[in-house]
Amino acid sequence: MSEADVSIEFREIPPPEEAGLKALTRRRLTVLRFLTVTSGVVRDPIVIVTLVASLSRTGMIFGINETAKAAGQGFGWSIWLLIVSAIALVISSYYKRLRAFYLITSNMAKLRERMARRLLRANVDFLLSSKHGQVYASMTHEVAALSGAVLNVIEALEAFVVLAIAVPYLFYVSWTAGVAAVVTVIIGMLGYILLDLPARRHNLIASELFATYCDRVGDMLSGWRELRQRGTRRQALERETLDVIEQNMDHRLKSEKLYTGSAVVGQTAVILLLCFVVIAIPVLQGGDTTTMFQVLTIVFLTNGPIELMFNMMPRLSRAENAYYKLQQTEQSLSTAQSRSLMADHPANESFESIELKGVEAQVRELEKPDAEVFHLGPIDLSFRPGETVFICGGNGSGKTTLLSLITGLRHPEKGEILLDGDPLNEESTSGYRELFTGVFSGFHLFERAYGMNDEELAELERRIAQLGLSERVQMREDRFSSTSLSAGQSRRLALAVALAEQRRIIVLDEFAADQDPANRAFFYDVLVPELSASGGLVLAVTHDDHQFHKCDRLIKMDSGRVISDTRQNGRSDA
Repeated sequence: MSEADVSIEFREIPPPEEAGLKALTRRRLTVLRFLTVTSGVVRDPIVIVTLVASLSRTGMIFGINETAKAAGQGFGWSIWLLIVSAIALVISSYYKRLRAFYLITSNMAKLRERMARRLLRANVDFLLSSKHGQVYASMTHEVAALSGAVLNVIEALEAFVVLAIAVPYLFYVSWTAGVAAVVTVIIGMLGYILLDLPARRHNLIASELFATYCDRVGDMLSGWRELRQRGTRRQALERETLDVIEQNMDHRLKSEKLYTGSAVVGQTAVILLLCFVVIAIPVLQGGDTTTMFQVLTIVFLTNGPIELMFNMMPRLSRAENAYYKLQQTEQSLSTAQSRSLMADHPANESFESIELKGVEAQVRELEKPDAEVFHLGPIDLSFRPGETVFICGGNGSGKTTLLSLITGLRHPEKGEILLDGDPLNEESTSGYRELFTGVFSGFHLFERAYGMNDEELAELERRIAQLGLSERVQMREDRFSSTSLSAGQSRRLALAVALAEQRRIIVLDEFAADQDPANRAFFYDVLVPELSASGGLVLAVTHDDHQFHKCDRLIKMDSGRVISDTRQNGRSDA
């Protein structure tokens, strides 16, 4: 599916907890438009199938009543109408559910594809933000809730058509029964209106708590080592997680009680209508059993559509809540889009020089605007092919932030980065990034060697053997046989992938920190000289001061600034 096919538009709506007829109308119309127009319902054959189902049901009502009036007159046209309507209702209902399932699953796929595309193009500030629970919740729970409401809208359409025909017909048969039916609908609507707002509030809180739960699950998966090292930490996280689960369940139950209450009001109104028909119609219309039979037929066959209408309204409220949460996530992702990733740009395969001129950057936590901002720069550096550059400095000195600027993962807020004398812009940065490969401090091992061609896969197998991993990891086409490795082995496998890509620049962030002496010696004495001799640029963050003499340049950082840039043969560039 191409990006052009994902034609989904989110319009801003008032928060679900906002009261007032104007806010309710705006939310309802926007979400209904999404569920009918944007979802593709109005352009799908399901509209015709639904109309056939509606007309078949009303045909059955008319056929039953006409057959009752013509009792004893033989096998007339009304019986044929009844049989044809019943067959058409069964067949159309079957195909309606099939098409509804297709629309629901296709819309779920479109929504998730759209969000996946935007997430893959999000900038580094969004990706480094500490909490992504709302993203997980949106791409799973909220997408399913919103897409599932398509079925409710289709069923409501069928119910509306049936009632639009049946209610006037009911007035024709008995005006008192028609008035009672209208009063029934009004009572059901009032029950929904009175209970909807508090139910919405609980539903919204439950959605926010589910996002918090996703964050806590992320803590359990990412921080399992720290949790096992201290029992009180594990117990505190467990208590908080269980508390979030309990609160989520409590608010979901409160919301469901209110929505169920509104549905019960509607069902009570229908029961009262049936009682009115049985008790009052014979009295008001002189005991006409034929009329009472006709009215009961209409009421019984429209009972389902009436309850569908009443049940659809709470489900639509849940869909509005899901729409609102998705729209918030969509807005966050939209404002965090990296322009350099939104358009294809030719990859740079070589370079003569990279220069940083007056580069500055600020690192902040998006969810904590009042937190202290780390400032890097101004930085003035230049790099050329064939150099081996070590970067050192204390924790928090800005080494990783500097690497993210050099590699184009972060854009400078001041100054500029020049590739072969030309300043980088949003469009050219994506091609510039293709010069780099590396192993960062927070590297991630994929289960597959995504994007690699046959030549690179062959090189990957060679590098796996060279780095002493062939007994633990084998390639099965483009998939690793295992990624359950020790920390040092995982880092070497990540290095094998980086080397197999054969880029002009390799970035290594404290690669040797968790390696044994033999692998550390291989890294400094064999691998680094090999990469430098091939004409590539090696940028390595390291704290191994006894290895500093093995680089061409040593850059020292402190408090976000470069305090020295020294060539190891004695010449100084700073």
